[in-house]
Amino acid sequence: MRIGVRPAAALLCIAITFAVATGARAQQAPQVAPPGDIIGVGNFAHIVADLDKSLGFYRDVLGLTVTVTAPYAKNEAVETFGHTEGGQSRLAVVKVPGLAMGIELIQYKDIGSKVQAPRFYDPGAANMAMRVRNLDALFPKVAAYPGVKVISAGGKPVTLTTPNGTLHAMFVQDPDGFVVEMIDAANAPTDGGAGPVLSGSAFEATVRNLDETARFYNQHFGVAFPTGATYNDNQQMAATAGAPGASFRQSRINIPGTAVPFTLIEFKNIERKELSGRTQDPGTTVLQLVVKDLAALTKKLKAGGVSIVTTGGEPVQVSPVLRILIVKDPNNMLLELVERGAR
Repeated sequence: MRIGVRPAAALLCIAITFAVATGARAQQAPQVAPPGDIIGVGNFAHIVADLDKSLGFYRDVLGLTVTVTAPYAKNEAVETFGHTEGGQSRLAVVKVPGLAMGIELIQYKDIGSKVQAPRFYDPGAANMAMRVRNLDALFPKVAAYPGVKVISAGGKPVTLTTPNGTLHAMFVQDPDGFVVEMIDAANAPTDGGAGPVLSGSAFEATVRNLDETARFYNQHFGVAFPTGATYNDNQQMAATAGAPGASFRQSRINIPGTAVPFTLIEFKNIERKELSGRTQDPGTTVLQLVVKDLAALTKKLKAGGVSIVTTGGEPVQVSPVLRILIVKDPNNMLLELVERGAR
């Protein structure tokens, strides 16, 4: 995996599950969170089964710009930090307008893999919310793309009623099961992306237990996820998100050093399966976080019993100025911790 870090930019925080749950129709530009152990964010990395097919969805259907591509290649450092010895990976990175986080698509070969097939409500799954221009016009192209599944009730965009008006939205799964939340912004100013996607708005991870996961991030990374949230029983919203009958609760921060919202969401009253993907398994999420002192953070994580994926359990020197370690959070989501300028 490679990490692409972009300057934090203002964005519109309108992830549908957050907006509807709070009744917040107004679009607000979140403030940059102060850095701590974490000082920035890289990409939302997807492990995919077929890079060309997955890239076609994000590039050709959603119109996102490809910023990086890399062919299969042997790289001992990459194999070590991902614990993928013997395998090779290729990748493509697409830019999400208005968001300091790209989408990184990675495919492996020459190594055993197991497809994860995540669902939105499965612990370890993750998704990204986007504002799109004219959702109804975009819908036929999205629905027709091979492997894409519309999970919203009725299989088409849904109009949700909120205390402050309506939202027109749709949830879909890409060819590898990653969820994309699309919120209509047909009449929005055209100062965002030139294609169908105007802007990204949030990264969201599904968790087994909200309070336990919040405490994990707060204790080990010095962030401040709130705990004690109550469940939302809005069934129109649950059905729109492809989780009919479920209740959910959430906790949200901005990733330190950025204005990127990071939301944890826990579902109940619906059957869930635990994801356990390895670095090379299609359907696995890798969240890339930039940290200021990886050696010190590694000691802290080891002392706290955090599961380390990287072979040997120590940061890997990928280049003279880049050091990487991969660990697991309590939901088996992979966290790629990156220190830049490291020597």
